[in-house]
Amino acid sequence: AFFLSWPGQPLPSGPLEALASLKALGFPVNAPVAALSPDGQFTPVQRHALEMLNCRGVSYATLAPLVEEQTLQRPTLDWDIDGLVFKVDALALREELGATEHHPRWAVAYKFESPQGETKVEEITVQVGRTGRVTPVARVAPVVVGGSTITFVTLHNQGFIEGLELNIGDVVSISRRGDVIPAVERVVEKLTPGTWQFPDFCPACGSCLRKEGAHAFCPQPDCPDQKRFRLIFFAGKDQMDIENLGPETVDTLISLGLVNDPADFFTCDYDKLLDVPGFGPKKVDLIRAGVEKARKQPFVRVLTSLGIPDLGPKLAQLLIESGLKNYLALRDALENRAEELINLPGVGERTVESLKLGLLKPSVNRLIEKLTRAGLVMEAQSPRGPENTAFAGTVWCVTGSFEKFQPRALAEEEILKRSGRVVSAVSGATTHLLAGSGAGSKLQKAQSLGVSVVSEQDFLTALTQQRIPGQGVSS
Repeated sequence: AFFLSWPGQPLPSGPLEALASLKALGFPVNAPVAALSPDGQFTPVQRHALEMLNCRGVSYATLAPLVEEQTLQRPTLDWDIDGLVFKVDALALREELGATEHHPRWAVAYKFESPQGETKVEEITVQVGRTGRVTPVARVAPVVVGGSTITFVTLHNQGFIEGLELNIGDVVSISRRGDVIPAVERVVEKLTPGTWQFPDFCPACGSCLRKEGAHAFCPQPDCPDQKRFRLIFFAGKDQMDIENLGPETVDTLISLGLVNDPADFFTCDYDKLLDVPGFGPKKVDLIRAGVEKARKQPFVRVLTSLGIPDLGPKLAQLLIESGLKNYLALRDALENRAEELINLPGVGERTVESLKLGLLKPSVNRLIEKLTRAGLVMEAQSPRGPENTAFAGTVWCVTGSFEKFQPRALAEEEILKRSGRVVSAVSGATTHLLAGSGAGSKLQKAQSLGVSVVSEQDFLTALTQQRIPGQGVSS
């Protein structure tokens, strides 16, 4: 995304004029496929821009042939696309149309049909996730779809399978929805009578599965597959971010009996890994260093790493800001003052019930005690010193990808450390948008509302100088 202006000159009337101006200045530009109007007529400024960009100007009557043409040309392009985007050219009209919470009203996307291929279902198994949800997965004969070889496809639930009338051995049509997610679209040739049926028992622990709505769940919290995925989740980059402790290492620790719950990461004897091929002293030292670094993660990270449904970083921070700075305070509020939590912005009864089901379990209470004994940060720290109030009074939305903040939750933590607020969507109350590459519709909405847009470099400078971007250096 870009915004083009210079002193003493009027703003471009729209993207066509802006792109033409950039091309005239020597910048390489990716010109639009075409410009459309009701009758194929354009203003003199638009006609000049079309000529500069070597771009067609056509009427609405040519829309269907244009889409068909671009669909046919898609395989010949030097880059992957999944559709076309039609945008209003006039900036003034864009501002009048505005945007919803999720997208601008002045743009609409047309998605191409997902590429498809035919293959045979060789096996259907079920996988147990960290929450106990059991998901059927089809193993298919390898098939190339959209440039990727597909061998596994999720089947979601029993209802989805019955809707397809699918069974092992059937020939199916496979797509990559959004050019990303493999999906079974339909049965092309029915080779096996009947429909595959969900097992009655958990494949990992043998417990009788429980139906909840369209899905099946393993009710046994000690199920080995659930425990494995909870451990992997806890150590993951978006949770405790334990460096050098990926899924394979977690599996090794489990097989050696060194970890049974997340607290064991901080107390187990990593020297026992030295007897395992592939784990030399240097690698083991790196794992230890990652664990020690994670031990200092703030309480908000510990809380979200527990894997409680609905308890993500935004809600965890909201609870902490409401005064619930440790687990005991949170448990007391859930047990005795639930109505106060219901009244917090964006919470509600369903979320509070979900928190009760997750956080009030005896097993969670025991885990919290073990994490406390292991020396983790189990209470949110109150801001201290002038550096922690540098962003006081600001409301931030963070969007896009960044070089220094991966994941971008790290940027959000820097804002929160300095007493700023972080929200998930741009609104009239938002004061700053931290925009990385691929910022998209949030950037457009921020510009339409006059929200201050901050680049990653300006943000880094503001952190160093302890000031709100655009203001003077704080003393």
